[in-house]
Amino acid sequence: MSATAAVWSALGGMLVLLSAGRSAWAVALYLMTFFAAPQLWWWGDELPLFRYQFWAGIVLLGAVLLNWPRSGEDTGRRFTLAHVAAVGIVLNATVVHLLLASDPVTSGDEYVELLKFILLFFLIWGAVQGRGDYRLVLVAIALGAAYIGYEVTINERGDFSGSRLEGVGAPGADASNSLANVMLVALPLIGSLFVNGNIRERLLVIFAAPLALNVLLLCNSRGAFLGLIGAGLTFLLIARGATRKKAVRALLLGSVTLYLLLGDPQILDRFSTTFVGSEDRDRSAASRIEFWQAGLRMLADYPFGAGGDSFKNVHGGRYLGEVTDQDETNRSLHNGYLTEATGWGIQGLILKLLFFGAAIVAALRTSNRCRLEGRLDDALMGICVLVAAFGFLIHCVFGSFMASEWGYWLVALLVRYGEVYQVADTSVATAAPTFPTQRIPEAAA
Repeated sequence: MSATAAVWSALGGMLVLLSAGRSAWAVALYLMTFFAAPQLWWWGDELPLFRYQFWAGIVLLGAVLLNWPRSGEDTGRRFTLAHVAAVGIVLNATVVHLLLASDPVTSGDEYVELLKFILLFFLIWGAVQGRGDYRLVLVAIALGAAYIGYEVTINERGDFSGSRLEGVGAPGADASNSLANVMLVALPLIGSLFVNGNIRERLLVIFAAPLALNVLLLCNSRGAFLGLIGAGLTFLLIARGATRKKAVRALLLGSVTLYLLLGDPQILDRFSTTFVGSEDRDRSAASRIEFWQAGLRMLADYPFGAGGDSFKNVHGGRYLGEVTDQDETNRSLHNGYLTEATGWGIQGLILKLLFFGAAIVAALRTSNRCRLEGRLDDALMGICVLVAAFGFLIHCVFGSFMASEWGYWLVALLVRYGEVYQVADTSVATAAPTFPTQRIPEAAA
């Protein structure tokens, strides 16, 4: 067994044991099976065939139940509008799948995925019991993104197809566009540890952020670049008062990192030609418009939805034939909002937007409260999580990522930030994650 496989196995076993006393470690275990999924990496063949991510989810479920707060212990959790929307999403998808799905088999796969990710949202929300847990999850995301960046940048894993990174990634994010979307979400979350972290967490950011950014650039996704630009502008727009000065400094540091990475001629060439007109790129942009037109035509015929993945695998070819002469089958809509609406109906899209919107409002309120109370680092942490959400939603205009699992992680982090950081921390339990023998109560929870 290689050293990498041995370390992965030992770390996984240790996280399983730690999960018994602190459920946030189970979230870290789950994230490890996502970012370092054995079936997607060169060292995975040395490990037994096993549904690692599924069983990590089972461990997470057990850890949440085992460590659920005792009666009378207040962790700040409240059943919010985002939770109501999550339940509504499940109910709507159930009705559409059972009564309206054009292909029940195709729809069934997407329906089961949706149920799993909604459960994952509730489990991550339930696992984070305080600030220390919240930062532990962010550290796990930073380490996971850094691992992919390390394999791509240092070990030169992956291949290039048309100047785009392919052949590496994570479950559901093993193509260039989806992997870029994961890194687009991860970057602001990693940055939050720099604006509100201790020295070890800031050192981790210095190591992880350039690696994650490099992967995003190598994916050469125009939608991700637009999402990155939109995320930076959102950072400045949301930050107000004293937090804006710190936000500008953080953006300058990020800009320096971006400039240094663009010093690589290959990356610079891919980046500089992204928005330059050429016959291929003009055709690509036109084809997206044609796909969106086809999606709108399908939505007009199936306003209440035709079941999960119904455009790509059931009706897409027919509607694409009406707007283009090309024979297009089994193709994604390249738009998360239309994909959601054609699958689960206009009402499904409204519920999904409510799911994100309620979480964003909750986090924004808490961030503003932190700013007004002079807790600038806490405020900036919230702004970073909000920026991740806006970057994700911008990129969803150009790719079908809205049903991806990292979107559900993001909503859980938004909601939990809104709860955990509402009041000032009066404890000393916000240091970097340690390896406790028992769960430590946190006054800020």
